[in-house]
Amino acid sequence: MTINDYIKQKFQTFGNLSEADLLDIVVSNGLNGEDEVTADNIESVSITIAKFIPSLLARPKSINESGFSISWDMDALKEYYAYLCNKYEIEDELNVISSISDASDLW
Repeated sequence: MTINDYIKQKFQTFGNLSEADLLDIVVSNGLNGEDEVTADNIESVSITIAKFIPSLLARPKSINESGFSISWDMDALKEYYAYLCNKYEIEDELNVISSISDASDLW
């Protein structure tokens, strides 16, 4: 399977990617979309996907024109992004993670 096909199929459950999106993902990260996905490059391809996800969230959730509609599951996309960030130790810039801190020194 080529890198282009792999990326298209990974996003298929969230919505369709345009050819321009695919080109942006691949070229801007120094990948060749016609290369095969292998054990050696799967991590860099996944990190590339994770870095592109925030730009997808700027899109409308759905578009409907003349009976044709396209929609994105933004919540699922954010969850997938959080998963990739956690897996590849990338800073999650979208999901706010609450934390408990010790404020006993303020009393």
